[in-house]
Amino acid sequence: MSRILVALALLSVAGTASAQFESGQADSRYDVQYGKPVDVSLSDLALNPEMYESRAVRTTGRLERTFDNQDVYILRDLNAAATIIPVQDVRAPFESEARTWMGQIIEITGVVTARMSTGGNVADRAPVYITFWKYLGPESKESKENLAKASELTLEALLSQPGKRDGQTIRVTGQFRGRNLYGDLPSRSERDSDDWVIKNDLYAVWVSGKKPKGSGWSLDAGLKRDTGKWIEVVGRPVTVNGITYIRALDIKLTGPPSANAQAAPPPPPPERPKMAPVVVFALPLDGDSEVARDSRFVVQFSKDMDEATFAGHVLLRYAGPVLPGDRPFDGARLTYDEGRRALTVDPGDVLRPGRQVELILLPGIVDIEGLPLRGRKGPVADNDVVDVLRYLVGI
Repeated sequence: MSRILVALALLSVAGTASAQFESGQADSRYDVQYGKPVDVSLSDLALNPEMYESRAVRTTGRLERTFDNQDVYILRDLNAAATIIPVQDVRAPFESEARTWMGQIIEITGVVTARMSTGGNVADRAPVYITFWKYLGPESKESKENLAKASELTLEALLSQPGKRDGQTIRVTGQFRGRNLYGDLPSRSERDSDDWVIKNDLYAVWVSGKKPKGSGWSLDAGLKRDTGKWIEVVGRPVTVNGITYIRALDIKLTGPPSANAQAAPPPPPPERPKMAPVVVFALPLDGDSEVARDSRFVVQFSKDMDEATFAGHVLLRYAGPVLPGDRPFDGARLTYDEGRRALTVDPGDVLRPGRQVELILLPGIVDIEGLPLRGRKGPVADNDVVDVLRYLVGI
């Protein structure tokens, strides 16, 4: 890609990020323009680019540079790639740090701006373009020994001298307050939709970098009934505009700090009712009568699914009797995206025009809690089938 193409891609995003790009001011502006970023894999972007055109996305991949143009950066996973372009005000810091990140996993937040296809150059290898205003470098590989040596502080001690501990590895304990559900911190101080708050007494901080979950436990940052749990956070603080954020390296459930040990912990929230998973969306839509012959089928579920249970329990076939020329879909491939709770079924063959295709979900598919998949319309006539999605291939 030439520098001219890079410049054109940059101009496709109105405005540039604030020079203080870590402060979240740029995030707020782009949120207004493109909406909150959605988590998506590079594979899904490449598979369904039209779904994300001009939308804010957050994705991860291995950072590379092209051989034919050292100014072009590529983000790649096992099955797909994207050309990534920093907006002007993050370009200098990104390029400075990117020199040491080649071949490592990074995260970017930006907008899908264009798709190009020109013979013989980088556009053919990375047809999806993302212009980004936020990035996170490779996750720090802290040893358990180093984490164990983290300085233990109260939130009061941390916040009494803002900025003094920035960049150091510390250990603090606070009560989980969700995504600032109680207004403990200014609403405009939120930098990312995945960030959450812990608080002890009058002192509260944002926690980023890890979701509030661990082995055997998971909390929902959007539910007040999940708040009140004590969480120990090991991480590195940074202070921006008087607000402290901790980039978490390790988190775990714990009890209240010793100074508050005499205080009775809040009663546990009532156990959340367990609901069986169900299909909530499909692309193409169930019943579509103009499905392309090279279609792939995406099925989204209401809960996080156990990926291992799809094998042998997802069937693709032509409806009705077998006709001359019909081939079984022996080469069909299944890919599960945990972030979107979406299963992609690639038939591995061109679909026959005018035929009805059935995507059948069989008993044995369960979610991560072990609950079996439930049909959208209740039991079907065939007791050996949980749910069926039907499509008519266009002529």
